[in-house]
Amino acid sequence: MSVPDDIEVRVVGSGDGQAMMQFLLEHYYREEPLTVGCSPPEPDEADKEFLLSNIPHGACLIALQGGTRIVGALVAGPKDAHEADHLTEELVKHAGTKWGRILSLLTRIERQTNVCQRYGIPSAMHVHAVGVDPTLRRRGVAALLVKAVEELARSQGHRLVVSDCSSSYSARLMERLGYELIHTIRYDEFLDESGQQIIRPPAPHDCIKTFVTLL
Repeated sequence: MSVPDDIEVRVVGSGDGQAMMQFLLEHYYREEPLTVGCSPPEPDEADKEFLLSNIPHGACLIALQGGTRIVGALVAGPKDAHEADHLTEELVKHAGTKWGRILSLLTRIERQTNVCQRYGIPSAMHVHAVGVDPTLRRRGVAALLVKAVEELARSQGHRLVVSDCSSSYSARLMERLGYELIHTIRYDEFLDESGQQIIRPPAPHDCIKTFVTLL
């Protein structure tokens, strides 16, 4: 099915943060494997603040139906070859928290992938989150948002878009859009010092896959 004609995509402005976050709380966090895979079920405030901190970069998007109703949202921001160091600093601040556990996995992935170093580029656009209203899923809204952020990334001078797909559904989306898979880590391979699995998402989510596309 095609995207409805009354859907438009626009950049999230400074006054849209609360509305975007409310949408993500209802249509992203409740199903996001990293969030639901460790307790408590709600995201930490630091997690939400991290997503909101990307708004000033001008690459966060919302899909509006009829000009007013948010039916999709995408959070993205730039990074460079030192992103793993930045994440490590945040990890130290949030050690022992739910967000800290999630950050420890994301930091490991960042160190193992480091797309700026891998592809010899100064910067990349990282897609952190994509959410779509359930009534409009499989209608092309997520793909529309991803294509829009590619254009934004290109206009800002970035040569690559990357996403760590924690969900099997988002991974399939990136595959359909022609993204290249460069890294995979299974959740049952991410263990604490005692050998216990740290994040346990529900089926069918069993791994995080990192996808990239060159612009």
